[in-house]
Amino acid sequence: MKVKKANFPSQNPKEVLKKMGAKLVKLRKERGYTNSDDFAYDQGINRSQYGKYEAGSQDIRISTLVKIVNSLGLTIEDFFDEGRDHK
Repeated sequence: MKVKKANFPSQNPKEVLKKMGAKLVKLRKERGYTNSDDFAYDQGINRSQYGKYEAGSQDIRISTLVKIVNSLGLTIEDFFDEGRDHK
């Protein structure tokens, strides 16, 4: 029996990571942090690793993303909601 493949749009994981990183940068700056090191330090996140998340060059664990999003005062649903104003 042949399984029919669904017609869902295909996404490039690297492009998704870049987009998420850009969103992290935007949200961090909206919170008054001019650089990623200060934000990471204040939130108890490895500064080097966090910089890679913002650059979109490193995969991020869901648990880490939830921690970061919480520190920004958002829910994970808010983070992925394209149409919301996140101020």
